[in-house]
Amino acid sequence: MTNKIQKIRQFLLDVVQVRPESTFSRKTIAAIDLCKAFTHGISFKLSLLITFLVCVTAGGISLVVISTMDNVQLQSMVRRGAAISNAAAAPAGYSILAEDRLALDNLTARISQSQPDLDYLAIIDNTGQILAHNSLALTGSVFQKSPGVPIGNELGLNVRKVSRDNNWIYEFTVPILFSGNQVGHVITGLNASMFAAARSTAANRIIMIISLLLPLAIAVSLLLSRLFTYPIEQLSDGVARIQSGEDQVIVPITSNDELATLTRNFNKMAGTIEAQKRSLINYSEDLEQSYADIVKILAAALDARDNYTYGHSSRVSQLSVAVGKKLQLKPYELNELEMTCLLHDIGKINIPDSILNKPGQLDDDEYQQIKDHPYRGVEILDLTESLKKYIPAVLHHHEWYDGSGYPENLAGDDIPLYARVLSIADAYDAMTSSRPYRQGMSRHDAIAELKSFKGRQFHPEMVDLFIDALDEYDDVCDMPLSGRCL
Repeated sequence: MTNKIQKIRQFLLDVVQVRPESTFSRKTIAAIDLCKAFTHGISFKLSLLITFLVCVTAGGISLVVISTMDNVQLQSMVRRGAAISNAAAAPAGYSILAEDRLALDNLTARISQSQPDLDYLAIIDNTGQILAHNSLALTGSVFQKSPGVPIGNELGLNVRKVSRDNNWIYEFTVPILFSGNQVGHVITGLNASMFAAARSTAANRIIMIISLLLPLAIAVSLLLSRLFTYPIEQLSDGVARIQSGEDQVIVPITSNDELATLTRNFNKMAGTIEAQKRSLINYSEDLEQSYADIVKILAAALDARDNYTYGHSSRVSQLSVAVGKKLQLKPYELNELEMTCLLHDIGKINIPDSILNKPGQLDDDEYQQIKDHPYRGVEILDLTESLKKYIPAVLHHHEWYDGSGYPENLAGDDIPLYARVLSIADAYDAMTSSRPYRQGMSRHDAIAELKSFKGRQFHPEMVDLFIDALDEYDDVCDMPLSGRCL
């Protein structure tokens, strides 16, 4: 069915030669899709089944009625033919013995006049010679028998369906008895055309009645199928609404039967699902909050190792989230960015305190250990599936825009977005934080430094967005910064 509909759709598009986005083609395709939905529905299948059963039943009843009428009409004709033949045979015996030909002719004439559908009436002797016939010209000749189909033979009455002069005749043969002796036969022929006409009339009337009743039956079948399938469609729609995440799904009850019971149970199930959903959401929110708190505690513990940079990761996360809002990131993306910032220096957990808190210049080996902390962070995050999504930014937050950073010398837009944002916030907080060997920069000087490295170390667009985010806190310095609010 699907392949046929696709072929029809393509055919219509080829015929009208319009683009798929045109108004006509959209309406055509919508109509095809509607037909597809209807023909695939239970309502259509049930209607088709009921219509098929109605047609088969009506056809079967018609055949039975026509066959019954044929038998009734045939039996009626047989009785009539037998009555005519017996009416001729009763007085014919005496006339044959008395050789009263005039009486026989008069008998056949009177019977023929009273029976308009009588094709012939012949009185013959035992040798087959015609003693009397409604056609006088045949009197005295030998009666010519024709091959035919036996219809019945009961109590001396022999009935056959024979063909004479290209016409079908029901022929009745009755023996003529006188004093217990057979002296001849009466052969009566009734034309089958009247029987055929009556049969045709009856059949036409039956067909006409069925033709009038069939559309009504089909309409009733469609109505019945709709009554049965509408609650099922409502339930299907309810399932789809639950699947799409809709809250408080209630399917109306339209009947008082088993489907109503099913609908009530569905509504109870939907209520249970909704309650469980709310419970899971609350549990998920609590779990997510606990997860975030654990990460914050871990970041705080890591920052606490350096007496001069305590709160660094928290400040970097807030600065980065401010830029993320400028980028119009989605709420879940802002959460990921915040978690990334909190975890960006987790690799430093392997670096000795003597190096982290060294007041003087680092030697080459010590500096190399510092440069390796992104790799150490990746090793830690890779241990847990839920933390792997933070690896790209943690690994590359020390890359430079011009490609001269570390650890993999990425450049430009090849640097992950979160890493581009994080690198600026990380550098800004480092510049504005005081160390034993230097005083932290003011906001003004730190911004000037960022601008000087714009396009070299930092992504130009990210620098502009970062400065815009800082400007929003000029009047009220509520963003936690290590430097002075100048």
